[in-house]
Amino acid sequence: MKHNTLRRAAASIIGIVFVASGLLKMLDVVGTSLIVSEYFKFFHVGFLTGLAKAGGLVMCLLETLTGAALITGVFRKLTALTASALTAVFTIITLILVIKNPEMDCGCFGQAIHLTHMQSFLKNVVLVLLCLVAFLPFRQFGEPKNHNTVAFWIGAASIIIAGIVSATHLPAVDFTDFRPGARLSASLENDSPAGYYAAYIYEKDGKSASFTLDNLPDSTWNFVKVDTVIRNAAQKDAPVLSFSDEEGNYRDELAVQGKVIVISVYNPEKCDWMRLNTMLNAISDAGKGVRPIVLVNTAPGSSVYIPSNVAFFYADYKTLITLNRANGGATYIADGEIVRKWRPADFPYAQKLKETVSADVTETQIKSITPGRLKAEGFALYLLALLIFL
Repeated sequence: MKHNTLRRAAASIIGIVFVASGLLKMLDVVGTSLIVSEYFKFFHVGFLTGLAKAGGLVMCLLETLTGAALITGVFRKLTALTASALTAVFTIITLILVIKNPEMDCGCFGQAIHLTHMQSFLKNVVLVLLCLVAFLPFRQFGEPKNHNTVAFWIGAASIIIAGIVSATHLPAVDFTDFRPGARLSASLENDSPAGYYAAYIYEKDGKSASFTLDNLPDSTWNFVKVDTVIRNAAQKDAPVLSFSDEEGNYRDELAVQGKVIVISVYNPEKCDWMRLNTMLNAISDAGKGVRPIVLVNTAPGSSVYIPSNVAFFYADYKTLITLNRANGGATYIADGEIVRKWRPADFPYAQKLKETVSADVTETQIKSITPGRLKAEGFALYLLALLIFL
């Protein structure tokens, strides 16, 4: 009897870790997809990058559902196999990260909690030990109570719905450097601020190379992306929204002067330019109190379609997708302080926008941040209460 109690306790602890890990990843599905992309590149399967978002969402759901099953004690043999397999795979991967020590985040808890490679590996070693306690000997797992099965299925439905909502909306809680409340730093000079410069990445015959704006390659090379490279590593933690004009001059100061709305297009080919024009018109109709800045991930002279009436600046993909997870999303910045964000479908009309930019900045931030945080915390508490106490 005591042995069975110990096994169930160990299984529940594993389940809680899995649920916490899955939910934190699920809070920011786009951010999780970036982590998955890094893993694809690290293991030299970069051709799978297009599946990163779907793969990230599936991983979130699999972890969370497995954790829910462990807590409620349903499908015990299947759950034991799944949890053991996931833990074994995670342990092997983190061991490889410890050995190779690449400059990447393990992503164990999404963007919310950052662990070193060794911390991630030790966490997984503890989970392996718990699996040994919970699942060995691999027999006589017992049967769940009927109400546990009901709790699991209600929880599973809630998890799937939450995953779909999260994948189609901005993160309920923003853990990025460009979260609401963060204050940007920028140079008032037109040269490379805070030690940054633009690196234009081109590819030819399966090989990639980095070029500066003054030394772009000939037409036999294919443009891939533009990255912001840090000259001074000591500045890398500063939240700098770095972008340049067509001549290669950095214009970061534009984002910290007065009230601006930055529209970030990290994938120009998939941008809804008609909606973007509607957003620009709304900003114009809102009055002179706010200025639009359009940032696009492309290189000067590239063939990517951009309407001729859209004045824009250049920024790299990682900066833009970190600033706003929605392609074509808008970020309101007041005197260098990030106030709130919108995805294109939620962008307000001119009158509502005028009210927003005229209101107190702190009040607007609170109204923007609080609902998402309360929803996330409420859902986590609801799910754990459902799985543990029902």
